[in-house]
Amino acid sequence: MDNSISVFNLASGEEAWTKSYSKLYDVDVLSSPEKIIVIAKDKNNKLQKIVLSKEGTTLSITVFNSAPITKSITSNGELIHWYAPEGSNKERLSVYSNNVLAVYQAPWNNPVFKMNLGGMSSSRYEDIMLKDIKLNGPYAVIKFTGSSLMQSQDFFRVIYTSNKKTYTIVADWSTHSDSSFAGNELVINSSFNVGNPLGVNVGQPYSLSGMYNLSTGKKTAGISETFTDREMGWKSERIGNHILIYLPILEL
Repeated sequence: MDNSISVFNLASGEEAWTKSYSKLYDVDVLSSPEKIIVIAKDKNNKLQKIVLSKEGTTLSITVFNSAPITKSITSNGELIHWYAPEGSNKERLSVYSNNVLAVYQAPWNNPVFKMNLGGMSSSRYEDIMLKDIKLNGPYAVIKFTGSSLMQSQDFFRVIYTSNKKTYTIVADWSTHSDSSFAGNELVINSSFNVGNPLGVNVGQPYSLSGMYNLSTGKKTAGISETFTDREMGWKSERIGNHILIYLPILEL
């Protein structure tokens, strides 16, 4: 919220260092080698990639001298993510601005993929907001949240960037969902912690975690649960090749 990052020493519980930026878009932590990648706007309103050591030392700064990128980052309301090179995938940037998603890679001059995501509407929602964008190979996964009658529903639009074919995966109403990748699979985990009496619908099955084939959208594995009035909700989290599920119980 304040365009800063802070690193804490978990052994001592003390803050090790903090750095602030005029506008901070994305932070990624690499483990091998240990580096922190920061995507931020500089004082000249140019997008830059700053590579930090875990001690906070600046190792390098790369300015994206791309006219299309510079033109698209004028409102400070953009969604920008950096993606490390992996396998055959080069280092990339996704820039969402003015309802347009553009994907760039070196030399960053022109987008390798561009698509207008505006104008989405549905009779089941009063309002739709774009919440997150993730890339994996030729696929872009965009998370939206639709709202209606004080309820919300997350749904994920998967785009095959080579031909712009899409499909949608819809989560349960009033749950919070996030996505991650496991090879050629899309993993969607959910959480819900409102508790009773405004909590889960007793007797209704909820999807706690699901795995989907990225190319087809077909569900290949999943965990569902039906709750009682003593259970307040759940949180599921992917850790490596495992799904960890928390199930808090209401104390009577």
